Amino acid sequence: MVRTDFKMLINGKLVEGKGDPCQVYNPATGELIAEYKAASVEQVEEALQGARAAFKTWSFTSLNERAEWMDKFHEACAAKYDELIDLLASETGKAYRDNINDLTRCWDYFDFYRDEVKRIYDNGIHDYNDHRDSFYKVCRRPVGVVAGHLAWNVPMINLGMKLGPVLATGNTCVLKPSSSTPLTTMKIAETAVEIGMPAGVFNLVSGPAGIIGKYMNESEIPDMVTCIGSIPTGVQVMQQASTNIKRFSLELGGNAPCIVAEDADLDGAIDFVSMRKVMQTGQSCGCVNRIFVHESVHDEFVKRLLDRVKTFKIGWGKDVPNYVGSLIDIKSRDRLIEIAKEAQEQGAKILYGGKAPELDGKLANGAFLIPTIIDGVTDDMKAAKEELFGPVYSILTYNDLDDVIERSNSTEFGLASYAFTDSAKIIGQLAERLEFGRVCINNAPIAGANMPHTGLKQSGIGTAFGKESLDNYYSTKLIAIKP
Repeated sequence: MVRTDFKMLINGKLVEGKGDPCQVYNPATGELIAEYKAASVEQVEEALQGARAAFKTWSFTSLNERAEWMDKFHEACAAKYDELIDLLASETGKAYRDNINDLTRCWDYFDFYRDEVKRIYDNGIHDYNDHRDSFYKVCRRPVGVVAGHLAWNVPMINLGMKLGPVLATGNTCVLKPSSSTPLTTMKIAETAVEIGMPAGVFNLVSGPAGIIGKYMNESEIPDMVTCIGSIPTGVQVMQQASTNIKRFSLELGGNAPCIVAEDADLDGAIDFVSMRKVMQTGQSCGCVNRIFVHESVHDEFVKRLLDRVKTFKIGWGKDVPNYVGSLIDIKSRDRLIEIAKEAQEQGAKILYGGKAPELDGKLANGAFLIPTIIDGVTDDMKAAKEELFGPVYSILTYNDLDDVIERSNSTEFGLASYAFTDSAKIIGQLAERLEFGRVCINNAPIAGANMPHTGLKQSGIGTAFGKESLDNYYSTKLIAIKP
């Protein structure tokens, strides 16, 4: 059954879109699951104007009152948990396990930002020229209207990491979910109306990025533009938004190395690497991309990895919550198959996978890929140079620490990196010299909402998560008083 009950949230009202028809498909089955009309540019303008008007009052609402609205919103959405999980799984095609994690973490971010803003304090400054003659205070104030673009890979985490700090800091927003996965976000927007959230504080529009996303960016109303996507997307967003001065918060992908040293705990390394590439079907900016294995442990590592990956089952549905799910679409799946074939033609070996599985029934049309292990990858192959965004294990070898650090850093990306070693000397070198916003050694957990996530080099501007991310949403004001 194709659903048609999806609407936009514009200035406190749920409305039908006035733009072109949009369709959303289940990537795991290829079935059409929803149809709706996109927002028109006139509706986007109305949403932006509503956000600007609402900022005048929402920014002066007390922290406790904003926190109460956030809790009320969370509770109302929690009551729809089963509906939201099923809808999220249908539009992403990923394993139910991954979608449960996605939705749960969304509200973790809400809770974190609700509490963290209460720990933001204004500061006093001493005047070095006068002694107690003047009073100076540095205050933080919300920046204004935030235009936010959400990615398709983890729609709910994206929502939590953008809407959470907006509401908590007293800003207002117009958010646009990806056209591939807009449905759950649109249903959550309905809840804002059901609880009576003040009009214009949270607006949601959906439709083609080339039309309504471009309009949002080019408008002079937003004070800040935030985006989660690829580097080319980030560049395009900044170019479009240059109609006036805006601030940016951009998280723009990665090409994460994972260095497995000669003294590594191979069991721990295999546990982490094998699962990290199939969680979210490998569609994560912080996912392991290049696996550098010391030549002395290469053969044993590959054997154990192959044995582990062969145990993974592929499928989709509530009855198989931990199976490896679908990629977002057939085009993405076929791209990875071509990358694997090209690596093989250039001398690498496909040890496992490299093709679509043979599945029965509705899943036969899904965008599934057998988890693929490619050994003998070199730095110049696409399997190492490009962000794979899928369950493909690219294995490279090394024998010198300085060399592998240089090779790890030889990328325009700088989001996340990983390593396994028990050597304090190696840990010290990696921690200092790897040029990535996250350096995670021996599978250190990094999922907490309080953990900053920063992209270096071309991987972004600003910080996501953690108290550091709140700097994006505040401006600084100096108040000077001479009695």
